[in-house]
Amino acid sequence: MPGCRKFDAASLPPTPPQRVELQRYVRTGRRAPRAANDNRRVTAPSAWYWAIVVGAMPTVGLLVALSTLL
Repeated sequence: MPGCRKFDAASLPPTPPQRVELQRYVRTGRRAPRAANDNRRVTAPSAWYWAIVVGAMPTVGLLVALSTLL
């Protein structure tokens, strides 16, 4: 039928491939994805903060003891 036009993909020119950007696949400087059942706070302190505090306590205690003697 002359009035009926079909879509003929073979008659179209080939399309050039789209540019692939690495930025879509590499995640740097962002928070890691979390599990749905992860109930921790987003800004929860890491364990090494506590290690620094525990390691500094003997030094602080010694300074306080020496300052009371002076």
